[in-house]
Amino acid sequence: MSGESGSGARRILPQSSQMQSFSFAPNNSGPRENQKNYVFVDEHNRHKRLKVMRACEGCRRRKIKCDAATTNTWPCSACIRLKLQCVPPTVNYDRDFPTNPQAFEPERAEYETGGNGEDDYQQQVALQQQLVGSQKDIAPIYTQQGPYSDSIGVYQSVGYGEPSSSHSQQSMHYGSLQTPVSVLDQQQHFSPTQVFPTPPLQSNPQPETPEMYEQDQYGQQNLADLLGELRMNEAGTAPYLNNKNKTKTLVEEPAFEDIDDYKHAFLPALSGPDLKIRIPPELMPDEETIMSYFDMYFTNVHPYVPVLNKAAFYQQYHTNREAISPLILEAVFAIGGRLADEPAQGHQWLALASKHADSFMDTPRLSTLQAILIILKARESAPKRGYYFRSWMTVVQCVQMGKDLGLDEHYEEHKAGRPCGSDLAECITKTRIWQTIFVCELMIGSPQGRTDLAVEMETLDLSIQRPVPGIDDAEYHITRNFTYFTRVVRNVRRMNNVYARIKKKKDWGIDPEFVQLNPSFDAWMNDLPADLQITFPPDGSPPWLPSHFIGNLHSYYYLGIILLHRPQLTFMEPTGLDGGWKHHMMICYSSAKLLCRLQEAILQSFGMTGLLCMQRGINFTIYCVLTCTVLHLVALTSPDPDLNGDAREYFTRHMRILEKCASAWPMPDMQQQIDAL
Repeated sequence: MSGESGSGARRILPQSSQMQSFSFAPNNSGPRENQKNYVFVDEHNRHKRLKVMRACEGCRRRKIKCDAATTNTWPCSACIRLKLQCVPPTVNYDRDFPTNPQAFEPERAEYETGGNGEDDYQQQVALQQQLVGSQKDIAPIYTQQGPYSDSIGVYQSVGYGEPSSSHSQQSMHYGSLQTPVSVLDQQQHFSPTQVFPTPPLQSNPQPETPEMYEQDQYGQQNLADLLGELRMNEAGTAPYLNNKNKTKTLVEEPAFEDIDDYKHAFLPALSGPDLKIRIPPELMPDEETIMSYFDMYFTNVHPYVPVLNKAAFYQQYHTNREAISPLILEAVFAIGGRLADEPAQGHQWLALASKHADSFMDTPRLSTLQAILIILKARESAPKRGYYFRSWMTVVQCVQMGKDLGLDEHYEEHKAGRPCGSDLAECITKTRIWQTIFVCELMIGSPQGRTDLAVEMETLDLSIQRPVPGIDDAEYHITRNFTYFTRVVRNVRRMNNVYARIKKKKDWGIDPEFVQLNPSFDAWMNDLPADLQITFPPDGSPPWLPSHFIGNLHSYYYLGIILLHRPQLTFMEPTGLDGGWKHHMMICYSSAKLLCRLQEAILQSFGMTGLLCMQRGINFTIYCVLTCTVLHLVALTSPDPDLNGDAREYFTRHMRILEKCASAWPMPDMQQQIDAL
């Protein structure tokens, strides 16, 4: 075809002309000489095996695009970015290939056995550094805003994103750094030079070979990528909680509301200026069922959402139940139905609450705010499409309504000596409602990468009051315990605030402003009363828990430690002479193992209910496990016996927890991602 010319001949495209001199068929005349087909796979077209003849050795082996193939400028930008020696293809084109296939064997053996062991160590250490966080020059996912973090992280943030991958800190003098006693009391003392010896000044040189690319840089990327969209970044942000990119593919129509599934059960709403929203009498449960729902709610969920006063609520129900907002009753019934293993009943009450909620938005009411926070909790077990973003918008609504009710000024009024106009019980309830809004905002927003949080820490009353006559003893302990929970959430909020200010800095994880947050978790644990402390058995078994609240309280504490220290691993060298990398890795991994044991203890003692009752529900546990998974992978590949000794065991234990949680989470897309993991 190339030899023909004339008007009828097909035009020869430039790429066709360029490739004409190459034969892609096997050469039957014997071994090929000076022929080598280089393949790169563009990250956006991995299904297309595009053949390029001028890719460098590194890009070909790592299967990424080589810009030098088109610019003819060496070294290529990919090798410069990865700090690799760029081997242009001309080096191999000009080299004569041996005619005897056996001639390759000694060369390959040299690659596999060459060196003195130090090279293998360097590869493993580099692998750990990449697994712990993304490359230093990559902007954290925290800057993205997306759907709602419902739990975690909320974590994550890492509160947990993902706020928490992850919130972190540290670049101080590591010798003087205080580490949590509960984290390291079971760890052996170590010398950084024992496991991470100083590399010799001279080592046997090794040629830069394709095998080295494959063993070195190539393998480092893939372990961290095993998590896919479930991977946390170093700031604790969870991409799966942020569906900003997914919205482009969604149909432009709203998801079905809860009410759509239960239209047949509800009577047509009557409209009029003086009509009052009421629960239809035919839907009202019998008295025994109502008391059962109340008991399950206040026993299990109330400690995490203490927006009601139990004693005052029961008294009002028995003496003047008509004065209780029907929205509160519907929200409590929705949770009670779920806890009673009657999901259909729970869903029906949640649908009714959704139907009535808008009718209560005519003016700010404390009872409406209480009901919305309980509904937010109820929705954790019945998520709909857009659940994470919807949760965030609910929190935004709660923050604004709380400010309209003056809850953000309530603490200042008392500090100034001015009365708030409420009796003691209602005053305490207002304080707890504002604390709950603060907790929800952080645990939902931070893992989504949100830093524009509106509840100021200075507006929170986090003092521990003494028992007061006239206040129910159980309610006193609820108030005290939730204050400690709010305090540990405040530690993560501080990390979020600092991150928002310094996130554009290159080494933000070791910025002094971030590092100075280190002692905050130690101080929290030291202030914790004895009845909220946990003793971990030395044999690695799950601890005994007096309540699932205490287990979840400590779970958030250890998650916060991980979110605080993990980013620092990204900005430290594993081979550093100061031992800082191992110091932070030991803190993170010890926290991950204790977190695993806590979750096992909750499941053993309280079943799945113990995890579902936690603020943000099963989503919180999933966020925690995913945050710890990358630490397990680092430990598994570490040459350090302090890290890899029980890494396989804890990785397996944590994956079993994740498996159980996935079965309890009704979102199919999340289940598919976890199954793939």
